[in-house]
Amino acid sequence: MRRGTKYVIREQRQLKVLVSAGRQEIVDALAKLDSASVGELAATLGRPADALYYHLRALKKSGLVVHAGFRGRGRRKEELFRTIAADLRLHYEPADAGNRRAVTAIVGSLLRLGIRDFRKAFNKGRALVQGPKRELWAARQVGWLLPEELAEVNKSIQRLRRVVARRRPGGRLYAITVMLTPLETKLSDRRKEKALRANKARGKR
Repeated sequence: MRRGTKYVIREQRQLKVLVSAGRQEIVDALAKLDSASVGELAATLGRPADALYYHLRALKKSGLVVHAGFRGRGRRKEELFRTIAADLRLHYEPADAGNRRAVTAIVGSLLRLGIRDFRKAFNKGRALVQGPKRELWAARQVGWLLPEELAEVNKSIQRLRRVVARRRPGGRLYAITVMLTPLETKLSDRRKEKALRANKARGKR
């Protein structure tokens, strides 16, 4: 598979391997670095190299990470790794119980990563938290959306993903965590029932 293509993660073995937050970090870094050695990954993630080998083996076994050649370093060679594609997406299958469990666990891990990264950046006290170049932000907004507004929200999320995913020299590495979910409430149920009654009444005219 060519590096530049999108890859949708459907297989249970691949979904399960990403439940680990540490493996999600490795995949995120490799997707941005194109290819990297264990040493480069360790420097990017701020983790000891020895702690990455186990996770890399699991990711290689699953097929999400592949061998990308070797690079000479003095008298020895370093193995390089890359993700199977630059753009990795989860497959959502609500009717499949195994998929539901795996995807929910993965989302839980990525949210914990987001909380951890937010805490670290906030506690250092150096991140910009206001103005047009603000770089630390967390928000929750609840509201009713019409179908056309929901479509616009989805377009905005996809646009945001594309901007962050662009490859460019320089700059600073950022992570964005986004979640959109419908909320089931008694009020929303009543609105649905009212809308159904209104539609039926119109149909009888």
